[in-house]
This record gives sequence, structure tokens and C-alpha cells, in this order.
Amino acid sequence: MNRNIIFGILLLFSICLLFAIVTDHRWEDWYITYRASKNLALGNGLVYNIGEYTMTYTSPIGTLFPAFIKYIFLNQSDDFTIWIYRIVCSIVLSSTSIILFKIIQKLQYPTFFYFITLFFFAFSFLIVDNSINGMESAFMVFFEILLIYLLISFPLTETWRYAICFSGIMFTRPDGFIYASILILGFVIFNVNNSTRFTRQNLFHIFKAIGFAFLLFSPWLIITDNYYGTPIPHTIIAKSKVYSFDYLIDTFINYCRNFNGSPNLFLPAYAVNFGGWGLFKPIAQILSFITLFYWLIPGTNKIARALSIASLLMVLYLNIVSGQGPSPWYLPSVITPSLIILTLIANDIYEAFFTNERFKIMKYASIASLIGICIFMFSNFYLGMRMIKYQQKIVELGNRKQIGLWLKANSKPKDRVFMECLGYIGFYSNLKTYDFPGMSSPEVVKTRKTLKTEKYSAVINYLKPEWLVLRAGEATEIKKEIPELMQKEYKLAKTFDVRNQISMAKLKYGEPFLQVDALFEVYQKVNP
Repeated sequence: MNRNIIFGILLLFSICLLFAIVTDHRWEDWYITYRASKNLALGNGLVYNIGEYTMTYTSPIGTLFPAFIKYIFLNQSDDFTIWIYRIVCSIVLSSTSIILFKIIQKLQYPTFFYFITLFFFAFSFLIVDNSINGMESAFMVFFEILLIYLLISFPLTETWRYAICFSGIMFTRPDGFIYASILILGFVIFNVNNSTRFTRQNLFHIFKAIGFAFLLFSPWLIITDNYYGTPIPHTIIAKSKVYSFDYLIDTFINYCRNFNGSPNLFLPAYAVNFGGWGLFKPIAQILSFITLFYWLIPGTNKIARALSIASLLMVLYLNIVSGQGPSPWYLPSVITPSLIILTLIANDIYEAFFTNERFKIMKYASIASLIGICIFMFSNFYLGMRMIKYQQKIVELGNRKQIGLWLKANSKPKDRVFMECLGYIGFYSNLKTYDFPGMSSPEVVKTRKTLKTEKYSAVINYLKPEWLVLRAGEATEIKKEIPELMQKEYKLAKTFDVRNQISMAKLKYGEPFLQVDALFEVYQKVNP
């Protein structure tokens, strides 16, 4: 194997492993999925609550792989399972270096650009974090890069190559065909090469590949339909909106009116939503504008323009249709083409200025810009890693896990608990959960639809669970809306507060994200 490829594999794997060792990060959703995975491994069925056939997960790969690991190592701890899964995902992500090298070779770029691309991927916070924190993102990144390579290297007549890649994306995430279709659309729009021209024959082969992909994916749809009564994950049902033409148009107009780029692509989790990242945000904003709108510049690299418009369409899909715009585990799907765009832009600049002595100033300016981007990504990665290390230690293990364990010790087996943050609390309490918006609970979804409400207070008042786990702000809001509910029917049982520990960590960047889940109040129903 080429030594450059070996270097790439070792670099990506080492960075992932280092990140996992330093942070031990497990994303909240890992424990939502893993509760079902563990039940399957133990022989209780692929369910969240034993005996309740509700699909509380989205990714088939992200659910079945941990179940298989747990089944093989049945006597090992849950921590052992996630470490094996982390290693698997790290191997998957590091193997993308093989495809990236092939892309650079196919484009006949200097090897330097391969190392630049490796650097971008190795120090993309959200890609690395979501490859080791229990999410399925490593598989998504792998299949996206593979599809980009296929589009550059093979005609659309190679139906089975595309079909297998398509189905891999769908097994990673059921809506993966949307991302795959958007990438193909970008290549067709800009007529990247003869094999992706918009012709009747190519259109036929595209739909043929999609058809074969759905055929490969269909066994999963049939199995889940028979098992759960629907092939649609309940997580999607719980989060779904009532889509209408007017709704989509209004959402599109409002989003465009307030559009400020997509800096979340180049920042740690929820950095834009909760703030605390100072100068990093405007730099990330500039990078997002460059990658999302590079397609508007005529005469530039067609592949870069194709990936650019694809990235923009993915951002629009996440923010307008699916509603998952800022969700960190969805963003690697957009980050992947965006990072490749940066490499292609660097090559455009190289060809325009570096081979022409008349543009010495632009040459040095472009070198400085590239170095600046690398410094930004490395600094952002390091500070994000430090933030997530304390988030895991103080908030996840020190607060939400402890809430779950306390509930388990102080509740009855048939008690029900209401909360928004389902993962740690639901897993460690092992209780019947009424989460909002109802990813594990058809009762909550039904209640929301029956009462036509999105208010916690109305749902709680209707379902009356034995326990409530609320952030302080949520409790205050419920007391305002239905005062008698919290005065007469529930009593404060315990407060979990880690605000002082967060302050003592002295995080210059990212502290607001930790403070969101620093204070919880647990309420118990009076005379349940």
C-alpha cells in the first residue's frame, strides 16, 4: 500500500483515538439507541421498553453494530461496548484516506493537496467527535466520500457501484438517499464530465441505481414494518411537522431573510446556538459562505461548484425540511463536501497564481490564508476538545447520569418519568420514559396531537407521570402556565446543580453550552 495512504490511515485513526481518550465523549443520543441495542443483545427484542414495539432509533448501522458488539462481548460492561464501537468507527473514518488519495490522484493534483485534505478532515471537530461519541457519522462520511469519488471517476452507467454506495448511505441513515441525490444533482447541474451530463440515458441510470439501492434496503423496510407496524422510525414521527406548500414557502422565506451562513459547520457542537466562541464564529461564517456559494463564481473548478451547490442544498434541507439544522450529528454530511471544496479552491488558487510570477502578492496572500485556515481549524479543534472533555465529565457523567442512577434507586419499577433530555437519564434510570417530543413514547406524540400543543405543562398535566426531570427554566415556565400543577400535584424531590464545577473549569470558549444542562430539578408526584 502507498505510504501516503498508510500515513493518512494512521493520522485519522490516531486523532480519533486521542480525542476519545481525552474526552471519553458519549453523545446523549448514543444512550437512546444503545438501550434498544442492548435489549436486542440480551434477547429482549430491538425495543427501548421491553414489550413495547416502538422504533426509537434512526440508523440501522448505528443500532445493529452496537447490538452485535454487546452480543459478542455479553459479559463485558457497557463502557466496553462503546469503546469497541469507537474503534470500529475510527477504522471506518480512517479508511476514507484511501478514497481521498484516489480522488487527488484522479484529479492529477500534487500530493501536497492530499495532505491538506487529510488535515482538514483530521481536525474537523464535528467529524471526529461524531465518529467516537456513539453516532453513525463515520459511516456517513465514508459513503459520501465514496460517492464523490465514483462521480469523479466512473460513469453513471456503472449502476451497481452507485447502487451499493446509495444503499450504504441509507443503512447509515434512512434519509441518506436525499444527500446522495443532492450530490449527483450538483454534478449534473455543472456538467462536471461527460458521464454526468444531463441526458435521458444518464437520468435513466440514476433512477436505476436508486431503484437497486432501495431494493437492497427493502429487506430492512419489510422487517421493521412487520416488527413495529411501520418502517418509519418513531424518532422521525415524533419530530415530524405538518408539511404544506405554504409552510415550506414561509419557512424558506424566513430562513433566507435571516441567513447568516452556516458557521456551525466549522465550529464545535451548538457553538452558534449558545455562543461563547468569540472571533471563531465570524471566521467560521466566512468559510461557510465561501463553501456554500463558490458555485456562483463562473469559470472555476466544476467539481468544487458541484459540491458547493450540493452543500447549500443540504443546508436548506436540514434547516427547512427536516428541522435538524444545528444538530451536530447531522452536520458531517455537509462538512464532508465542504472540506473537499476547500481543497479544490486551494488548487484553483495554486493554478492561478503559483505558476505565474506576475502574481507574487496574491501568491503570498493565498499561502497566508491557507496557513490561517489550518491554524483556525487546529485551534478550534483543540478548544472544542477541551470543552467537550469537561462537558462529558461534569454535565454528562457528573449530572445527567447521576440523575438517572438516583431515579433508579428511588423509584418503583413501573414508574414513569418525563424529561426532554432522554439519553443518559432514560438509560440509567431504566424507567418507562415520557420524553419530549416523544422519541421513545407514542403516548407523548399522541397527547401532543390530541391537545394540539407543544407545551410541556399540558403534556405533563394530561399524562401525569410519577417523576419529572426539568431544567430550571422549564420548571419556571410550567409554574407560570399551570401553577396548581407544580404547587399541588408535584413536589421538588432533589436538585442537581453542577454550575460551580463548570465555573471552576474556567473555559474561555464553550462554557454557555455546558451551562444549559448544569441545573436540573427532579419532581415527584404527590400521592401517585
